[in-house]
Amino acid sequence: MNVLTMLLSTAGDSFVRLFTEMNAWTIAVFILGIIFCAIEMFVPGFGFFGISGSVLVAAGIVLRMIFGGDLLMLLYMVLIALALFILMFWVFSRLITKSRLKKSALFSVDSAVPTGITEGTRDFSDLVGEVGVAVTSLHPIGLADFNNVTVDVVARNGYISKDAKVIVTHVEGQRVEVVESDIDK
Repeated sequence: MNVLTMLLSTAGDSFVRLFTEMNAWTIAVFILGIIFCAIEMFVPGFGFFGISGSVLVAAGIVLRMIFGGDLLMLLYMVLIALALFILMFWVFSRLITKSRLKKSALFSVDSAVPTGITEGTRDFSDLVGEVGVAVTSLHPIGLADFNNVTVDVVARNGYISKDAKVIVTHVEGQRVEVVESDIDK
Protein backbone atom coordinates (compact mmCIF):
# COMPACT_ATOMS: atom_id res chain seq x y z
CA MET A 1 0.00 0.00 0.00
CA ASN A 2 2.92 2.36 0.62
CA VAL A 3 4.13 2.09 -2.99
CA LEU A 4 0.66 2.94 -4.39
CA THR A 5 0.28 5.89 -2.03
CA MET A 6 3.73 7.13 -2.97
CA LEU A 7 2.95 6.87 -6.73
CA LEU A 8 -0.36 8.70 -6.34
CA SER A 9 1.22 11.49 -4.30
CA THR A 10 4.03 11.86 -6.87
CA ALA A 11 1.46 11.91 -9.71
CA GLY A 12 -0.62 14.53 -7.90
CA ASP A 13 2.47 16.61 -7.21
CA SER A 14 3.49 16.47 -10.89
CA PHE A 15 0.00 17.50 -11.99
CA VAL A 16 -0.04 20.49 -9.64
CA ARG A 17 3.49 21.54 -10.65
CA LEU A 18 2.54 21.21 -14.32
CA PHE A 19 0.41 24.34 -14.07
CA THR A 20 1.90 26.25 -11.14
CA GLU A 21 5.48 26.23 -12.38
CA MET A 22 4.69 26.69 -16.08
CA ASN A 23 6.64 29.40 -17.87
CA ALA A 24 4.64 32.17 -19.69
CA TRP A 25 6.25 31.35 -23.05
CA THR A 26 5.27 27.73 -22.71
CA ILE A 27 1.67 28.67 -21.97
CA ALA A 28 1.58 31.10 -24.92
CA VAL A 29 3.06 28.61 -27.39
CA PHE A 30 0.75 25.79 -26.26
CA ILE A 31 -2.42 27.94 -26.35
CA LEU A 32 -1.49 29.48 -29.71
CA GLY A 33 -1.05 25.96 -31.09
CA ILE A 34 -4.50 24.97 -29.83
CA ILE A 35 -6.00 28.14 -31.40
CA PHE A 36 -4.30 27.43 -34.75
CA CYS A 37 -5.64 23.87 -34.69
CA ALA A 38 -9.14 25.25 -34.00
CA ILE A 39 -8.82 27.62 -36.99
CA GLU A 40 -7.73 24.68 -39.15
CA MET A 41 -11.08 23.00 -38.51
CA PHE A 42 -12.75 25.78 -40.54
CA VAL A 43 -10.14 25.88 -43.31
CA PRO A 44 -10.27 22.96 -45.74
CA GLY A 45 -7.14 20.87 -46.18
CA PHE A 46 -4.15 20.46 -43.89
CA GLY A 47 -2.44 23.80 -44.45
CA PHE A 48 -0.62 26.51 -42.59
CA PHE A 49 -2.81 26.57 -39.48
CA GLY A 50 -2.90 22.80 -39.05
CA ILE A 51 0.83 22.31 -39.46
CA SER A 52 1.73 25.39 -37.41
CA GLY A 53 -0.76 24.47 -34.69
CA SER A 54 0.57 20.93 -34.40
CA VAL A 55 4.16 22.17 -34.27
CA LEU A 56 3.30 24.80 -31.64
CA VAL A 57 1.47 22.29 -29.42
CA ALA A 58 4.46 19.93 -29.67
CA ALA A 59 6.82 22.84 -28.97
CA GLY A 60 4.76 23.79 -25.89
CA ILE A 61 5.09 20.26 -24.57
CA VAL A 62 8.83 20.18 -25.27
CA LEU A 63 9.32 23.60 -23.64
CA ARG A 64 7.54 22.36 -20.51
CA MET A 65 9.89 19.39 -20.37
CA ILE A 66 12.94 21.62 -20.83
CA PHE A 67 11.87 23.99 -18.04
CA GLY A 68 11.71 21.39 -15.28
CA GLY A 69 9.25 18.78 -16.42
CA ASP A 70 9.20 15.08 -15.70
CA LEU A 71 7.76 12.03 -17.45
CA LEU A 72 4.37 12.36 -15.76
CA MET A 73 4.10 15.99 -16.90
CA LEU A 74 4.80 14.84 -20.46
CA LEU A 75 1.98 12.32 -20.17
CA TYR A 76 -0.38 14.95 -18.72
CA MET A 77 0.42 17.49 -21.45
CA VAL A 78 -0.15 14.94 -24.22
CA LEU A 79 -3.44 13.83 -22.64
CA ILE A 80 -4.57 17.43 -22.17
CA ALA A 81 -3.77 18.29 -25.80
CA LEU A 82 -5.57 15.15 -27.00
CA ALA A 83 -8.61 15.91 -24.83
CA LEU A 84 -8.72 19.51 -26.10
CA PHE A 85 -8.54 18.36 -29.72
CA ILE A 86 -11.34 15.84 -29.21
CA LEU A 87 -13.46 18.42 -27.38
CA MET A 88 -12.89 21.03 -30.12
CA PHE A 89 -13.75 18.55 -32.84
CA TRP A 90 -16.95 17.52 -31.03
CA VAL A 91 -18.01 21.12 -30.32
CA PHE A 92 -17.30 22.33 -33.86
CA SER A 93 -19.01 19.36 -35.46
CA ARG A 94 -22.09 20.02 -33.30
CA LEU A 95 -21.97 23.72 -34.20
CA ILE A 96 -21.73 22.98 -37.89
CA THR A 97 -24.54 20.42 -37.99
CA LYS A 98 -26.92 22.47 -35.82
CA SER A 99 -26.37 25.93 -37.31
CA ARG A 100 -26.60 27.78 -40.60
CA LEU A 101 -22.96 26.86 -41.29
CA LYS A 102 -24.18 23.46 -42.45
CA LYS A 103 -25.63 25.08 -45.55
CA SER A 104 -22.52 27.07 -46.45
CA ALA A 105 -20.40 26.09 -49.45
CA LEU A 106 -17.44 25.40 -47.15
CA PHE A 107 -19.17 22.42 -45.56
CA SER A 108 -21.13 21.24 -48.59
CA VAL A 109 -20.84 17.54 -49.37
CA ASP A 110 -22.61 17.72 -52.72
CA SER A 111 -20.67 16.77 -55.81
CA ALA A 112 -19.39 19.61 -57.96
CA VAL A 113 -19.94 17.39 -61.01
CA PRO A 114 -23.54 16.97 -62.13
CA THR A 115 -24.88 13.47 -61.72
CA GLY A 116 -27.08 11.63 -64.17
CA ILE A 117 -27.54 12.64 -67.78
CA THR A 118 -26.97 16.33 -68.49
CA GLU A 119 -27.20 18.44 -71.62
CA GLY A 120 -23.62 17.57 -72.56
CA THR A 121 -24.09 13.85 -71.97
CA ARG A 122 -25.91 12.01 -74.72
CA ASP A 123 -27.52 8.64 -74.07
CA PHE A 124 -26.41 6.19 -76.80
CA SER A 125 -28.10 3.12 -75.31
CA ASP A 126 -30.83 3.25 -77.98
CA LEU A 127 -28.19 2.53 -80.66
CA VAL A 128 -27.59 -1.06 -79.52
CA GLY A 129 -28.47 -3.31 -82.49
CA GLU A 130 -28.57 -0.40 -84.98
CA VAL A 131 -26.83 -0.79 -88.32
CA GLY A 132 -24.80 2.10 -89.72
CA VAL A 133 -21.94 2.97 -92.06
CA ALA A 134 -18.33 3.71 -91.08
CA VAL A 135 -17.68 7.32 -92.13
CA THR A 136 -13.94 6.95 -91.47
CA SER A 137 -11.78 3.88 -91.23
CA LEU A 138 -11.96 2.53 -87.70
CA HIS A 139 -8.61 1.47 -86.31
CA PRO A 140 -10.09 1.01 -83.79
CA ILE A 141 -11.57 4.49 -83.19
CA GLY A 142 -13.45 6.53 -85.78
CA LEU A 143 -16.83 7.84 -86.88
CA ALA A 144 -19.93 5.99 -88.00
CA ASP A 145 -23.27 7.24 -89.31
CA PHE A 146 -26.54 5.89 -87.88
CA ASN A 147 -29.68 7.35 -89.53
CA ASN A 148 -27.88 10.60 -90.47
CA VAL A 149 -26.35 10.97 -86.97
CA THR A 150 -22.55 10.78 -86.81
CA VAL A 151 -21.21 9.10 -83.67
CA ASP A 152 -17.71 8.39 -82.33
CA VAL A 153 -17.35 4.60 -82.23
CA VAL A 154 -14.81 1.95 -81.28
CA ALA A 155 -14.31 -1.17 -83.40
CA ARG A 156 -14.36 -4.17 -81.05
CA ASN A 157 -12.17 -6.30 -83.35
CA GLY A 158 -9.54 -3.70 -84.17
CA TYR A 159 -9.96 -2.45 -87.76
CA ILE A 160 -12.97 -1.72 -89.99
CA SER A 161 -12.56 -0.01 -93.35
CA LYS A 162 -14.33 3.17 -94.45
CA ASP A 163 -17.86 2.74 -95.90
CA ALA A 164 -18.25 -0.73 -94.29
CA LYS A 165 -21.53 -1.56 -92.62
CA VAL A 166 -21.29 -1.70 -88.81
CA ILE A 167 -23.65 -2.79 -86.04
CA VAL A 168 -23.61 -1.47 -82.47
CA THR A 169 -23.00 -4.31 -80.02
CA HIS A 170 -22.43 -2.53 -76.73
CA VAL A 171 -22.78 0.96 -75.23
CA GLU A 172 -21.18 2.02 -71.98
CA GLY A 173 -21.56 5.72 -71.23
CA GLN A 174 -20.05 7.54 -74.22
CA ARG A 175 -18.26 4.44 -75.55
CA VAL A 176 -20.12 2.90 -78.50
CA GLU A 177 -18.67 -0.44 -79.64
CA VAL A 178 -19.31 -1.73 -83.15
CA VAL A 179 -18.45 -4.77 -85.26
CA GLU A 180 -18.48 -5.14 -89.02
CA SER A 181 -21.83 -6.33 -90.33
CA ASP A 182 -23.01 -7.96 -93.52
CA ILE A 183 -26.67 -7.02 -92.88
CA ASP A 184 -28.24 -4.69 -95.45
CA LYS A 185 -29.46 -1.41 -94.08
